Amino acid sequence: MNFSVLMSVYAKENARYLEECLNSLAKQTLQANEVILVEDGLITTDLSEIIKQYRNELNIISVRIPKNVGLAMALNTGLKNCSYNLIARMDTDDIALPIRFEKQIDFIKKNPDVDIVGSFAIEIDEHGAHGNTRKTTVNHDQIHKNLFTCPFIHPTILFKKDKITALGGYNTKLKRRQDYELWFRCAQAGAKFANIPESLLLYRFTTQTHKRQNLKTCIEQGNIGYNGVKSLKQPLWQGIACYIPILRAILPHKIQHIIYPILKKFDPRQKEYS
Repeated sequence: MNFSVLMSVYAKENARYLEECLNSLAKQTLQANEVILVEDGLITTDLSEIIKQYRNELNIISVRIPKNVGLAMALNTGLKNCSYNLIARMDTDDIALPIRFEKQIDFIKKNPDVDIVGSFAIEIDEHGAHGNTRKTTVNHDQIHKNLFTCPFIHPTILFKKDKITALGGYNTKLKRRQDYELWFRCAQAGAKFANIPESLLLYRFTTQTHKRQNLKTCIEQGNIGYNGVKSLKQPLWQGIACYIPILRAILPHKIQHIIYPILKKFDPRQKEYS
């Protein structure tokens, strides 16, 4: 089964993280046929050198955009350049565990009706030290029921290109949470969801992550969730719950990072595994 990996990189990316990411792709027990790497604007020499180092080994195909256009448009550009219908998403600061692609491709072979499949992930800090395991609901019905919680970890996703492009791809009007909005549209279109109940990715989670979770972002996230819940005619309380992250966003970043593990205990995505 042929498949592509889709990634986007821009000038402010951490070169060490990118090297660890590409090295993890090189160590996969099942190799991708191509890595579509969108260069969103001009990138640094350090980043270019790392990409050059892995280009032949991973069959990296660079898609260069002259000026930075943001993640959504970069990913949509990358989608158009993917040669295969199965596409694995990766972020350049994360690390794929060696069996990730093998597990997901095997899952799709056994469940050909599934359009989008993710997995659990293990959080890592800036030094690579392991933290919490991010778990989420697994079967389609539970994922659909809990879409307001965004029950997918975006860089763990393997999806079918034709299903995503038929919906117009990622929403370019959004600066963040484009994946969250996309899952609601996929649900409306009748897409079949799944998560593999196993950690297949090391997910970079640092204090910098919370700095990106500012008030404006959380309001936008709340609006996406509320409108998505409304479109699927799901309970009103779910739509209201989508605004809860705003309360966390007004706290100092260090405090957010400290209370995060406590709040996770109340996450409905965890109930299936508590």
